[in-house]
Amino acid sequence: MERFKILKKLGEGGNSRAYLARDKRTGDLITIKFAKNISATGQQSPFVNEADILKEFGKRNYAELISNGRIPRLVAFECDHIAVSFVSGKNLLELLKQKGRLKEKQVIAIAKDLLTIFRALHENDTPIVYRDLKPANIIINCEGRACLIDFGAARIYQRKCKTEDTINLGTIGYAAPEQYGSLGQTDEQTDIYCFGMTLLSLLTGINARDSDALSMARSGAWKNISPEMLAFIERCIKADRGKRFNSFKEAEESFDKVPAKKTARKALKAVKITALAFVTSALVTVGVFYEEEAAKVISNDLVVRVPAVRYRISIARQRICDFADSLIKEEDI
Repeated sequence: MERFKILKKLGEGGNSRAYLARDKRTGDLITIKFAKNISATGQQSPFVNEADILKEFGKRNYAELISNGRIPRLVAFECDHIAVSFVSGKNLLELLKQKGRLKEKQVIAIAKDLLTIFRALHENDTPIVYRDLKPANIIINCEGRACLIDFGAARIYQRKCKTEDTINLGTIGYAAPEQYGSLGQTDEQTDIYCFGMTLLSLLTGINARDSDALSMARSGAWKNISPEMLAFIERCIKADRGKRFNSFKEAEESFDKVPAKKTARKALKAVKITALAFVTSALVTVGVFYEEEAAKVISNDLVVRVPAVRYRISIARQRICDFADSLIKEEDI
């Protein structure tokens, strides 16, 4: 550790603590994460997967993204720590806490940056599935560009693999249904789902993990969002991944239809219908896979899981009906 000078603590998660440090060799600022519980001899580092992913960046065509700070660069890796390039800027989760929600114009710019990054991740010879896209993992740098941090949950996509690759990995609310096991390997469409849920959170200020907030949202949360944007998000977050966009290339082509500037608004009723379709998809997914029930879904076989899933869906449907009733009672503007 003689190479790095620790400057301040940035935060901590379940398995690690993160610090801002300076690389004495280069003078660069870096982020260094230390494992909390590495004690047993031969114990595998919790950072080995992240290090492998970042090493791939050095082998593939990611030079422009790395040089612009849009994705991290691996600086050093040991069993108990990993050091990556530091991205200075505002964390989107912090911005949401300050502003409540972002304007659609801001979200469009962020989305375009993310689409560029994810196309690069998935269109290389060795596709990388990120699996944990959420506001907390996006930094807006000093140039106003969106940067992706923390590749701890990422994996290299195995083209010939037909079985599930993970169980209960990701952030509830943002994670796709297939990230909870028994639904096959996570892939590009998994990241598309997380992308849609992230856009939702940015546009509404609603934490995607909070199913109650989703069910109780009124049209005020949606009416400042264009119908085109709502329709795009709805396609991203289909519970059945076969109904989502097939790729980020296809998603980007569709996203180009979202107006950069607000044009003459369509009838509010149309916006409400689109919003209702969105809430239907989000609530069913969050309802089925939410916290304690997710653990039961993962641990039990199909016979045991079916009643639990049906129960969650019935609750979600009731919330959707309540939400629809509230929209019908409101006066159109």
